[in-house]
Amino acid sequence: MGCGGGGGGDSLDSQEPGLGGTISIESGTRVDSDTADDSRVNEAVSNDSFSTAQLVPSTGILGGYLSATSGIYPDSGEFIFEYFADEQDTFRADLAAGSTITVQVFRDSDFLAPSISLSVDQSGASDLDSGAGDTALMVTAPAEGPAEISLRTAGGGPFRYVLSVSTTGVTNFSSSYYSQPEFVPDEAIVVMSPQEQGRLDPQGLAGALSASSAKSLGQGAWLVRREPVGVVASQSSGASGALRDQTLRWITSLKSQPGVQVAEPNYIYRAQADRDLSSLQWNLPLISTPLAWQAAPTLGNSVGVAVMDTGLFTSTPQTYGDWHLDLDTNVIPFNSGRILDYVSAEVDIDPQFSDPLGYDNNPADPGDGKPQSSNFHGTHVAGIVAALQDSAGVDGVAPAATLWPVRVLGRDGAGTLDDLVAAVNWAADNPDIDVINLSLGGVGPSTVLEAAINRADENGKLVVAAAGNQGTDELTYPAAFERVIGVGAVDAGKVRASYSNFGGSVDLVAPGGDATRDANLDGNADLVISTWGVDDGGDFIRSYAGLQGTSMAAPHVAGVYALMKGANPEGVTPGQFRAWMVSGVLTENVGNSTEYGAGLINALKSVDAALDGSVSTIVLSSPSAIEFDRARFNSELDFTVYPEGESVLVDNVAFDSNLISLDPALSAGSSLPSSVAVSVLEENVVDGQSYATTIQIDYSAGGETGTLKVPVSIDLRELADERDAGRHYVLLVSPDESRETIEQRVVTARDGSYSFSFDDIEPGEYFLVAGTDMDNNGFICESGEACAEYPVNGLPEKIVIGEERVTGVTLSTSFRRPTIASMGLPRTGFEGYRLKNPGSTAAEPVRNLEVNR
Repeated sequence: MGCGGGGGGDSLDSQEPGLGGTISIESGTRVDSDTADDSRVNEAVSNDSFSTAQLVPSTGILGGYLSATSGIYPDSGEFIFEYFADEQDTFRADLAAGSTITVQVFRDSDFLAPSISLSVDQSGASDLDSGAGDTALMVTAPAEGPAEISLRTAGGGPFRYVLSVSTTGVTNFSSSYYSQPEFVPDEAIVVMSPQEQGRLDPQGLAGALSASSAKSLGQGAWLVRREPVGVVASQSSGASGALRDQTLRWITSLKSQPGVQVAEPNYIYRAQADRDLSSLQWNLPLISTPLAWQAAPTLGNSVGVAVMDTGLFTSTPQTYGDWHLDLDTNVIPFNSGRILDYVSAEVDIDPQFSDPLGYDNNPADPGDGKPQSSNFHGTHVAGIVAALQDSAGVDGVAPAATLWPVRVLGRDGAGTLDDLVAAVNWAADNPDIDVINLSLGGVGPSTVLEAAINRADENGKLVVAAAGNQGTDELTYPAAFERVIGVGAVDAGKVRASYSNFGGSVDLVAPGGDATRDANLDGNADLVISTWGVDDGGDFIRSYAGLQGTSMAAPHVAGVYALMKGANPEGVTPGQFRAWMVSGVLTENVGNSTEYGAGLINALKSVDAALDGSVSTIVLSSPSAIEFDRARFNSELDFTVYPEGESVLVDNVAFDSNLISLDPALSAGSSLPSSVAVSVLEENVVDGQSYATTIQIDYSAGGETGTLKVPVSIDLRELADERDAGRHYVLLVSPDESRETIEQRVVTARDGSYSFSFDDIEPGEYFLVAGTDMDNNGFICESGEACAEYPVNGLPEKIVIGEERVTGVTLSTSFRRPTIASMGLPRTGFEGYRLKNPGSTAAEPVRNLEVNR
């Protein structure tokens, strides 16, 4: 039994020892057509003028290469790596007025800083930005229509760049490199080897490391300080450049000391609770949650939601309380006689805090100190259900519901059936719990578990579960049980996520996200943002993360049920919910029942059902967003008025009349019709581009006013299988600090992804990584290069290859880099992975590598 996030890849037929899998490409990704790597293999396609300009999407991200000179990289090592002259890259795109084009530059310090200029030209109107070195450039499309985007360089040496094209108000170039955060000068965190951990006291350790002091942080970790060298910098302002360099050199020397396993800076973390992330939560308006809050202003108050998962983030996991600030107010108070941690001793990891093994009264997620694991999965789920609505952080679906964190998943996000049964049986008898969320799966069709769930249902608890992430119709339990609401996942375009199961495990669908898509064209991958935590450095820091999975879809439904129950405590029951669901009262029809069950949960329709129609007059549209593509230029927009029969007058209508038309045309003072036909004005759109507008209808009814907004996207870009992040080098890297490349393959994109295969590999542990080498300097995964690391970029973990073939391994590549919040800890000093030259001589560049197509 494990948590329900993530997806699977295609299996290979071969059963010989080795490794095989696929690498997906982030939505909207393209690569410069004449990189140095392309020139190396004589496959460069020039894009240095308007006549040869490369077509790019109107929203997306592109990795590229430029250089004013040619030559050989210094310190190439045993092999020669060349860079080639390419002074200009030109692109064509059809842009919306106000679209933002940003460029982030990455260069090697061995070369002089180049002069760089970025321009956008549209029928005589233009915008220009220029700079030198690593300066970020940004220009704005002055008008709507076809545009020429040019990036030029003069002087200096080769550099990589990441160019992003975003709609108005969205900038995302800053995520194309690993952040360089503040750290405390003249301090370091070290971890000693097991042999040394019990031998040295603080004074002895400080002496052994030539430090001025040492303080134990537990678990073999120590904070060591040295006497300040040079000027003393204020911790609050961060270290000066010189002092940062001195501190980093000192930390590097610590790594070579006997007995030291890890040495790293004492990073300064800053809480993110003051940042309002709700604008990035596409998932809430997708199911009409903001309108539902108006109809049910109690926001789920006094409704109990049991989140049975990995527990809940707290800054003090040894004790109950101090939960994530977005959740703390909604978590039930402490009760010493109540068991909320049902993780048995075999999979428990509480002992790291000297807590007893097995069941106890503290559901705190103890973390595991790993940079990438399933810890804090339950925190993410809980935030989707009931994060506070306080203009900071994220909002939950039912922001006033009462959270019952119940820990049933332990080490590596796994749990056992007996623990889950015990927890469900306890919840079934708790009169304060109204809904149980199970973002987990993998158990068989257990009679004992089904009996416990049925008992909870009979006692008035709705049980909601994730439908699974295998992308098949194989039944997944507990979602497939009759009295469980199994929830599949959709992206921001209301399309089934590629990983989401279908068939008998899916009763309805909800937002779960899909990292490979940007269905709403906001310039960001369709991930669900919610609460998270960081524990890698020994301290527990609250954070936020974007995830995908049916694990994320299920709590949307649990939250909607909480809104319904809060609006009408006596009239909403599990049986009534199922009856409404089957009849379509709670959902929006978005596709066939095999993939989508009863449809996409709609929070407003659900609340209206709970209130038996006694809500203020609200107008809904079906669909709530319109998507046009190459095959569809016309759509019907239906209007539904709640309560039914209320007369609605149009006060004002606004949309881009150069892109779409409405029939009948709506005008101020007219009655709102039951539907309108929406059509694309074909003469004003260009194939290969994408456009966006919003139909905004201001209306009045029953003495009240309201506004309906219907986003409209017109995506005429290339098909998804034309995504291309460039030629990728797939490496098996040694697990030691040398990160030596043991095996190497080269793959090219086909049907929007890469397939790779390693045969006859020596059994053992490896890091599996892949990426581009656009500047042909012999390194992949540098800032500005596309990069994929298993299982998550920025958080590599070892993969074990045994005597039997490992298949179905999946990675995702992108020119973006994960934020510190999602990685857990900042990544500093990372310079990429060195390529292995398979057979070329020292007198020639790397050539003729094996290519898997």
